[in-house]
Amino acid sequence: MELLTLLSLAFATFVYAISPGPGLFAVLATSTRYGTIPALWLSIGHVIGDILYVSIAMFALSVLAQFIEQSMVYVKFFGASYLFYIGLQQYRSLGVSFSADGGKKSIIKLLLAGFLVGGTNPKTIIYYLSFLPIFIDLNNLTLSTEIEVIVVVGVTVLLVLSLANILGLKLRKSIEDPKVVQKVNKITGITMMLVGIFVALY
Repeated sequence: MELLTLLSLAFATFVYAISPGPGLFAVLATSTRYGTIPALWLSIGHVIGDILYVSIAMFALSVLAQFIEQSMVYVKFFGASYLFYIGLQQYRSLGVSFSADGGKKSIIKLLLAGFLVGGTNPKTIIYYLSFLPIFIDLNNLTLSTEIEVIVVVGVTVLLVLSLANILGLKLRKSIEDPKVVQKVNKITGITMMLVGIFVALY
Protein backbone atom coordinates (compact mmCIF):
# COMPACT_ATOMS: atom_id res chain seq x y z
CA MET A 1 0.00 0.00 0.00
CA GLU A 2 1.11 3.55 -0.68
CA LEU A 3 2.07 5.76 2.26
CA LEU A 4 -0.73 8.23 1.50
CA THR A 5 -3.27 5.39 1.54
CA LEU A 6 -1.98 4.12 4.88
CA LEU A 7 -2.11 7.62 6.35
CA SER A 8 -5.66 8.08 5.07
CA LEU A 9 -6.64 4.75 6.62
CA ALA A 10 -5.05 5.79 9.91
CA PHE A 11 -6.91 9.11 9.88
CA ALA A 12 -10.27 7.43 9.16
CA THR A 13 -9.66 4.93 11.97
CA PHE A 14 -8.63 7.74 14.33
CA VAL A 15 -11.82 9.68 13.66
CA TYR A 16 -13.91 6.55 14.24
CA ALA A 17 -12.02 5.55 17.41
CA ILE A 18 -11.98 9.04 18.96
CA SER A 19 -15.76 9.34 18.84
CA PRO A 20 -17.28 8.81 22.30
CA GLY A 21 -18.05 5.16 22.86
CA PRO A 22 -17.72 2.30 25.36
CA GLY A 23 -14.01 1.77 24.67
CA LEU A 24 -12.97 5.31 25.56
CA PHE A 25 -15.19 5.42 28.64
CA ALA A 26 -13.97 2.03 29.89
CA VAL A 27 -10.30 2.99 29.53
CA LEU A 28 -10.87 6.38 31.16
CA ALA A 29 -12.67 4.81 34.11
CA THR A 30 -10.04 2.08 34.53
CA SER A 31 -7.14 4.53 34.31
CA THR A 32 -8.69 6.86 36.87
CA ARG A 33 -9.57 4.04 39.25
CA TYR A 34 -6.65 1.61 38.90
CA GLY A 35 -3.85 3.40 37.03
CA THR A 36 -2.26 3.40 33.60
CA ILE A 37 -0.97 -0.20 33.51
CA PRO A 38 -4.37 -1.86 34.08
CA ALA A 39 -5.89 0.61 31.60
CA LEU A 40 -3.16 -0.34 29.10
CA TRP A 41 -4.04 -4.03 29.38
CA LEU A 42 -7.70 -3.13 28.92
CA SER A 43 -6.72 -1.11 25.84
CA ILE A 44 -4.75 -4.03 24.40
CA GLY A 45 -7.76 -6.29 24.85
CA HIS A 46 -9.90 -3.72 23.05
CA VAL A 47 -7.40 -3.50 20.20
CA ILE A 48 -7.45 -7.30 19.84
CA GLY A 49 -11.22 -7.10 19.46
CA ASP A 50 -10.89 -4.42 16.78
CA ILE A 51 -8.19 -6.36 14.95
CA LEU A 52 -10.47 -9.39 14.95
CA TYR A 53 -13.15 -7.37 13.18
CA VAL A 54 -10.67 -5.86 10.73
CA SER A 55 -9.42 -9.34 9.85
CA ILE A 56 -12.97 -10.59 9.34
CA ALA A 57 -13.80 -7.54 7.25
CA MET A 58 -10.88 -8.23 4.93
CA PHE A 59 -11.82 -11.86 4.44
CA ALA A 60 -15.60 -11.66 4.61
CA LEU A 61 -18.28 -10.53 2.22
CA SER A 62 -21.47 -8.72 3.19
CA VAL A 63 -23.42 -11.97 3.57
CA LEU A 64 -20.94 -13.27 6.13
CA ALA A 65 -21.01 -9.93 7.92
CA GLN A 66 -24.79 -10.18 8.27
CA PHE A 67 -24.46 -13.70 9.65
CA ILE A 68 -21.86 -12.54 12.17
CA GLU A 69 -24.06 -9.62 13.21
CA GLN A 70 -26.92 -12.00 14.01
CA SER A 71 -24.77 -14.57 15.82
CA MET A 72 -22.99 -11.91 17.89
CA VAL A 73 -26.20 -10.82 19.64
CA TYR A 74 -25.77 -13.47 22.33
CA VAL A 75 -22.07 -12.71 22.75
CA LYS A 76 -22.85 -9.01 22.97
CA PHE A 77 -25.28 -9.46 25.86
CA PHE A 78 -22.86 -11.77 27.65
CA GLY A 79 -20.14 -9.13 27.34
CA ALA A 80 -22.51 -6.39 28.46
CA SER A 81 -23.46 -8.41 31.55
CA TYR A 82 -19.81 -9.01 32.43
CA LEU A 83 -18.95 -5.31 32.09
CA PHE A 84 -21.95 -4.36 34.22
CA TYR A 85 -20.74 -6.83 36.86
CA ILE A 86 -17.28 -5.24 36.87
CA GLY A 87 -18.86 -1.82 37.32
CA LEU A 88 -20.98 -3.08 40.19
CA GLN A 89 -17.86 -4.41 41.93
CA GLN A 90 -16.13 -1.06 41.52
CA TYR A 91 -19.17 0.77 42.83
CA ARG A 92 -19.24 -1.40 45.96
CA SER A 93 -15.50 -1.09 46.71
CA LEU A 94 -15.89 2.04 48.84
CA GLY A 95 -12.93 3.60 50.60
CA VAL A 96 -10.25 1.57 48.83
CA SER A 97 -7.16 3.57 47.95
CA PHE A 98 -5.83 3.76 44.42
CA SER A 99 -2.52 2.13 45.28
CA ALA A 100 -4.17 -0.84 46.95
CA ASP A 101 -6.11 -1.75 43.84
CA GLY A 102 -3.53 -1.17 41.14
CA GLY A 103 -1.64 -4.44 41.61
CA LYS A 104 -4.65 -6.65 42.25
CA LYS A 105 -6.31 -6.39 38.88
CA SER A 106 -5.90 -9.60 36.90
CA ILE A 107 -4.26 -9.06 33.52
CA ILE A 108 -6.45 -11.79 32.04
CA LYS A 109 -9.60 -10.13 33.36
CA LEU A 110 -8.49 -6.76 32.05
CA LEU A 111 -7.71 -8.21 28.62
CA LEU A 112 -11.05 -9.99 28.63
CA ALA A 113 -12.90 -6.84 29.64
CA GLY A 114 -11.16 -4.86 26.91
CA PHE A 115 -11.85 -7.56 24.34
CA LEU A 116 -15.51 -7.61 25.31
CA VAL A 117 -15.76 -3.86 24.91
CA GLY A 118 -14.11 -3.96 21.49
CA GLY A 119 -15.31 -7.35 20.33
CA THR A 120 -18.98 -7.49 21.30
CA ASN A 121 -20.11 -4.68 19.04
CA PRO A 122 -21.15 -6.23 15.70
CA LYS A 123 -21.62 -2.77 14.24
CA THR A 124 -17.85 -2.37 14.29
CA ILE A 125 -17.35 -4.92 11.54
CA ILE A 126 -20.03 -3.19 9.47
CA TYR A 127 -18.08 0.03 9.88
CA TYR A 128 -14.82 -1.57 8.79
CA LEU A 129 -16.56 -3.27 5.87
CA SER A 130 -17.92 0.10 4.81
CA PHE A 131 -14.67 2.04 4.71
CA LEU A 132 -11.97 -0.57 4.06
CA PRO A 133 -12.99 -0.96 0.40
CA ILE A 134 -12.23 2.74 -0.02
CA PHE A 135 -8.57 2.05 0.72
CA ILE A 136 -8.02 -1.56 -0.38
CA ASP A 137 -9.43 -4.07 -2.83
CA LEU A 138 -10.94 -6.76 -0.62
CA ASN A 139 -11.11 -9.14 -3.58
CA ASN A 140 -7.40 -8.84 -4.35
CA LEU A 141 -5.63 -8.87 -1.00
CA THR A 142 -2.00 -9.78 -0.42
CA LEU A 143 -0.50 -10.90 2.87
CA SER A 144 1.59 -7.73 3.12
CA THR A 145 -1.49 -5.55 2.62
CA GLU A 146 -3.40 -7.45 5.29
CA ILE A 147 -0.54 -7.02 7.76
CA GLU A 148 -0.24 -3.32 6.97
CA VAL A 149 -3.96 -2.74 7.52
CA ILE A 150 -3.97 -4.67 10.80
CA VAL A 151 -0.91 -2.78 12.08
CA VAL A 152 -2.29 0.64 11.08
CA VAL A 153 -5.71 0.00 12.65
CA GLY A 154 -4.26 -1.60 15.78
CA VAL A 155 -1.71 1.16 16.41
CA THR A 156 -4.26 3.92 15.72
CA VAL A 157 -6.90 2.49 18.06
CA LEU A 158 -4.26 1.93 20.76
CA LEU A 159 -3.12 5.54 20.34
CA VAL A 160 -6.65 6.85 20.83
CA LEU A 161 -7.19 4.67 23.90
CA SER A 162 -3.82 5.80 25.26
CA LEU A 163 -5.05 9.40 25.12
CA ALA A 164 -8.00 8.36 27.31
CA ASN A 165 -5.53 6.55 29.56
CA ILE A 166 -3.43 9.70 29.99
CA LEU A 167 -6.53 11.74 30.78
CA GLY A 168 -7.50 9.21 33.43
CA LEU A 169 -3.98 9.41 34.91
CA LYS A 170 -4.24 13.19 35.22
CA LEU A 171 -7.58 12.84 36.97
CA ARG A 172 -6.07 10.20 39.24
CA LYS A 173 -3.12 12.39 40.25
CA SER A 174 -5.41 15.30 41.09
CA ILE A 175 -7.36 13.20 43.58
CA GLU A 176 -5.81 12.67 47.04
CA ASP A 177 -8.65 13.07 49.51
CA PRO A 178 -9.89 9.62 50.72
CA LYS A 179 -13.45 10.93 50.63
CA VAL A 180 -12.96 11.83 46.99
CA VAL A 181 -11.64 8.31 46.41
CA GLN A 182 -14.98 6.95 47.54
CA LYS A 183 -16.76 9.20 45.09
CA VAL A 184 -14.39 8.12 42.31
CA ASN A 185 -15.17 4.48 43.11
CA LYS A 186 -18.84 5.23 42.65
CA ILE A 187 -18.37 7.31 39.52
CA THR A 188 -16.09 4.82 37.78
CA GLY A 189 -18.33 1.94 38.84
CA ILE A 190 -21.38 3.68 37.40
CA THR A 191 -19.39 4.51 34.27
CA MET A 192 -18.44 0.88 33.74
CA MET A 193 -22.03 -0.23 34.30
CA LEU A 194 -23.15 2.34 31.74
CA VAL A 195 -20.53 0.96 29.35
CA GLY A 196 -22.13 -2.46 29.77
CA ILE A 197 -25.59 -1.02 29.10
CA PHE A 198 -24.21 0.93 26.11
CA VAL A 199 -22.70 -2.26 24.66
CA ALA A 200 -26.04 -4.04 25.05
CA LEU A 201 -27.99 -1.27 23.34
CA TYR A 202 -25.48 -0.02 20.75
